[in-house]
Amino acid sequence: MNSILGCSYLCTVLTRILLLIFLSMASMLGAAQTLKGDAGPFSYSVGKNTHLYKDTVWVITGKRPLETYFKKWKFDFVLDARQTIISGERARMGGLRLGMEYRRVHRFGIGFYGTETDGVLVESLDEINPNIGSARLRLNYRSIFYERVLLFNKKWEWSATAHLGSGTITGDFKIKGSDASFSFPERRVSPFELSTTGYYNITWWCSTGAGIGYRFLRNAPKEVLPVYNAPVAIVRVRIKFGKLIKSIWDDDIKHTY
Repeated sequence: MNSILGCSYLCTVLTRILLLIFLSMASMLGAAQTLKGDAGPFSYSVGKNTHLYKDTVWVITGKRPLETYFKKWKFDFVLDARQTIISGERARMGGLRLGMEYRRVHRFGIGFYGTETDGVLVESLDEINPNIGSARLRLNYRSIFYERVLLFNKKWEWSATAHLGSGTITGDFKIKGSDASFSFPERRVSPFELSTTGYYNITWWCSTGAGIGYRFLRNAPKEVLPVYNAPVAIVRVRIKFGKLIKSIWDDDIKHTY
């Protein structure tokens, strides 16, 4: 009982923190739109070349200039693994994201996520039926996402992300005292996830990140919600394929971030 209450309290705190981040971000984005292009030109040197800033974006520290050779649109590819909790048990979920980055701070696209093929083994499933002795549960879904970069410099980045997904939950279970296996009916669900992530730029073409979030399951039976609604720990690796390719003919691209 104490562990359940502790998990419930942790989930509530995480949810409030993440919602506060998104509400703060939303309240400032409207004002940030007036900042575009009003910073004037600023110059700096990279090697033998001099570049001029021509545009600005909003981050939590204020206006941030962008370079003239900065590309408005970039391809975004991220390996997006997760550690989460399903019915009180730790579960690993593989994932990847494909999308686009716009003006350095806006990222959006599609993601694909799923538990291991064998599912997550749980020793009981009291949330659904106290007579269940063991079960293997699976969650697989795809999502659309929006990520807003809140702060960035040459080495570090901080962002907040929202996912809206569509997928299925499936599983098998055994009744206590029996070796017979039964299958749960497949159900369509719509996961919704809020998260915040910090990134470290290992090199000019690769970043690694870690963060926390919370997953809400929508369009699911009431008894299933305590099983899948849970905190999420995130590990990401971002590969900047566009910069790798462009660096073949533009060495200065290595200095952008």
